[in-house]
Amino acid sequence: MEEKPKVVKSDKKSGETLADFKDEYNKFKEKYKLPSFEYLNENFEIENICGEETETFLRRVRKQVTEKIFYQLRTLEAFMNPQNSPLFIFNIIKSFTSFEQELIKKIYNKLAGFEVDFFELEINYSEKKEAEFIKKVAEEWPEINADLIKIHSAMKTSYNKEASKKPSKSYVG
Repeated sequence: MEEKPKVVKSDKKSGETLADFKDEYNKFKEKYKLPSFEYLNENFEIENICGEETETFLRRVRKQVTEKIFYQLRTLEAFMNPQNSPLFIFNIIKSFTSFEQELIKKIYNKLAGFEVDFFELEINYSEKKEAEFIKKVAEEWPEINADLIKIHSAMKTSYNKEASKKPSKSYVG
């Protein structure tokens, strides 16, 4: 049976600070060889959970990490299945190249795999598995992020082309 970490509570009135939160994270970092606080914070904004009382500290960190994954996954879904997407998405995706379309699928599949992994973590808590998930995402994130940057660049190029076109005399309603 895994030992439970102490309850982490950030109460600004009692003097709990981000530094205290970092110290608590660093205990888990050492125990499980996690990425640095700074890396996770820059990429997944884990400082947002500072101030939350929890006995499952790494679960809360993992949930913050998965928020970004979930957001990126839903954004990619808008490109892959734009049925209910904002109209500007249609203008963007119609000029995506086959390379960009394949890149979207590749990223989507990777993020969907993470979602499958964190489904298990939601139903079967294990501090060790939470740590393994955080490490796995952190290790794979630089490549995913680089691919997301490529997609953003294509989006921006496509959007700028559409925005610079002269408006047609069609109905705008």
